[in-house]
Amino acid sequence: MLKNYFKIAIRNIARNKVFAFINTVGLAIGISACLIIFTVTSYELSFDQFHPDKKRIFRIVTEMQGTTGEKHQISNIPDPAAKAIRASVSGLDAVAMFHRMSMKVAIPDGDKIVKRFFPVDDRENDTKIILADPQYFDVFPYEWLQGNKATALHEPFQVVITENEAKRYFGTRPLEEILGRRIIYEDSLRLTITGIVKDFTMNSDLKFTDFISLSTVEHSYLKNMGSWDNWGGWNGDTQVFTKIADHTNVDRIIPQFAKIIRDNMKGMGDNKVSFLLQPLATLHFDGRYADSYTRKAHMPTLYGLMAIAIFILIIAAINFINLSTAQSIQRSKEIGIRKVLGSSRMSIVLQFLCEIFLLTLVAVGLSMLAMKPVLHIFHDLVPPGLNPDFFSAPTLIFLLLLTVSTSILAGFYPAKVLSGYQPVISLKGEGSRQVSRGGYLRKGLIVFQFTVSLLFIIATLVIGRQIHFMMNQDMGFTKDAIININTNWRYPPEKAKVFADQIRNIPEAKIVSRNDGPPANIYHNGTAITYNKAEVSTQVLGSDEHYTSLYQLKFVAGRNFIPADTINELVINEQCARQLGFKKPEEAIGKLVDFGWSNGPVSVRRPIVGVVADFHTQSLHDPIPAVTLITEQGATVGIKLASQNIQPKDLQTVIDKMVVAWKSVYPEDPFEYRFFDEQIAKFYDEYRKTNQIMNIAMAIAIFVSCMGLFGLATYTAEQRRKEIGIRKVLGASVTTIVTMLSKDFVKLVLLSLVIASPIAWYFMHDWLQGFAYRIDMNILFFLIAGALALIIAIATISFQAIRAATANPVTSLRSE
Repeated sequence: MLKNYFKIAIRNIARNKVFAFINTVGLAIGISACLIIFTVTSYELSFDQFHPDKKRIFRIVTEMQGTTGEKHQISNIPDPAAKAIRASVSGLDAVAMFHRMSMKVAIPDGDKIVKRFFPVDDRENDTKIILADPQYFDVFPYEWLQGNKATALHEPFQVVITENEAKRYFGTRPLEEILGRRIIYEDSLRLTITGIVKDFTMNSDLKFTDFISLSTVEHSYLKNMGSWDNWGGWNGDTQVFTKIADHTNVDRIIPQFAKIIRDNMKGMGDNKVSFLLQPLATLHFDGRYADSYTRKAHMPTLYGLMAIAIFILIIAAINFINLSTAQSIQRSKEIGIRKVLGSSRMSIVLQFLCEIFLLTLVAVGLSMLAMKPVLHIFHDLVPPGLNPDFFSAPTLIFLLLLTVSTSILAGFYPAKVLSGYQPVISLKGEGSRQVSRGGYLRKGLIVFQFTVSLLFIIATLVIGRQIHFMMNQDMGFTKDAIININTNWRYPPEKAKVFADQIRNIPEAKIVSRNDGPPANIYHNGTAITYNKAEVSTQVLGSDEHYTSLYQLKFVAGRNFIPADTINELVINEQCARQLGFKKPEEAIGKLVDFGWSNGPVSVRRPIVGVVADFHTQSLHDPIPAVTLITEQGATVGIKLASQNIQPKDLQTVIDKMVVAWKSVYPEDPFEYRFFDEQIAKFYDEYRKTNQIMNIAMAIAIFVSCMGLFGLATYTAEQRRKEIGIRKVLGASVTTIVTMLSKDFVKLVLLSLVIASPIAWYFMHDWLQGFAYRIDMNILFFLIAGALALIIAIATISFQAIRAATANPVTSLRSE
């Protein structure tokens, strides 16, 4: 019986090739979208889900609240806090601090260096070397291949490496021979390998490869290169994780942090600084806690992707429902004969479900074939490291469920309608009466399809306009023709000074500044400044006297720094002045403020000598914070080129001159540079990707909807062929007939616009509220979307309408 069902299904599909093609391609597109989005979301949701006791692992983070009520989230805590927490907080099984480093690596063999490895671009968050507590391996258990976990990181100058790193450093040597070998970090740190662990094979943001014992800090030059004993600052490269004891409530832990804050940060008070516990499961998603090693995925975007996939699949299923019910007149006699010959309603339902199941299987096959090419085409939107496996158990289960659910979704209603025809009515040729009852359903489904399409069109227009607004908004500084070069901050500062002086000798270098980064950066250091009990959390930018000229920061009061090698003077922005209580920028000039957390070891009194106009330090998603510029010449060299419109050939000449200067100072280090406007553009990568995804979703939704509309227009024209012939004989023009065939569909698109507009306004208005600086929603977005949908719909319908209107009426009228 089942074999017979499939035979008949194949014959029916072959007899209706156009409709089968439309249905199969529509379903294939919908299933492809579902499969790709399932692959992406399951990949993102898998990060760090393999750790034992993952529900007990937390990162200790900071929330600060200023005197004006604004809150700031920081992914780390002061360096000495980890030791205090380990000593005084109960209910914790382990507390592990680590500090991310960017280091050169040399592999010695006797007195010779046989291999050198230079640090990857630290700005791209690829550095995998960390200074780690011994308890790191208690929080995150590894499989130990060599060495003893109990002693591997307990002494200074010890290092544990992963298996793949051991192979990279020492080739194919047996692991037991690598244990005890030396590795030299940054030319001076000679460390002994005391352990080799297996690399994480599952997806993780914590894929570190070199674990240097944290106690090495006290016995090396690293002691003078950090804020290890400073309770007054936060270093973004320092992170603290903890594993709470089993059956311990998080609410019992957090109040114990407050005492540590009161005892060590007395000026802040526990109502201004709080240590919180961030679950490991949110590490990959929570963008509030920025750090230098995780790649954040945007959870609302993932939910949006899931919704897009479902909508596209529903639109494809609607095509099948519409075309199947529209074709029901042609199959009504078939149903009547089957029933007269004894077929039950259930057997007829199964027959039609077999047809849709076959089409769905073909669509699934097409989707799997298209998967890799599609991912390759849209590789910019695909998370790095994603390698889809079609034959993994989760993927196969998903495809099975998707095939069955799609078959039922698309096929159940047509099967139910067709199997319900009365045989007497069907055989008398009066099935059209029953078909007409489904007219409202078909119209409703068309409205639904175009409502979804219009939602995507409006969302795409709004998101694109917001991105354009952010990219072209004045951020309070210049970003054109500026090159930033990061030097190694572990070298003596004199080397960076020599390099900067050599760059100044290049004629094309108009302004050269030594600083610790551009005004807008992914991460800034922070501290507090206090004046008359007003305590302000501020971002800190280390700079020299050329910094404000380089970025054209505008002084609204006071003056620039006097050149100095130490922090003697402060320049603040207008926002900082307001939060300190000054009504006018001029009032701040000459005032002495406490720089650093109150009563903290770094609190010093410094004069404010200048106030600059507000500028953005992050994207326009965030409001402008309080900012303090200090005279601290960092490891970044910023260069303003003499011409903003420099040609590529001339630019390469300038870069070559910079390379010569670099090699004269840093002969062994690779030369890397980046244009500042490219760094700014990175702020909006997430939004650009969202816009691209919406563009793709819009195109797919419109294409699938138009395929269904084309099929219905084809069927309508065919059903009204004789009517059109009679009208032409009676003198109707082509325009009249095209209008007659198109007007009903146009009305449905206009109804879709009426329904989609308030829904789109609600969601896009809510989305825009997340931006501190945003565009205004106006009626133009909806008018453009409606016009675009109408043009697409009319173009789709007109092909068949014109074809029907221009056909020879004699042919249609003599068909019987």
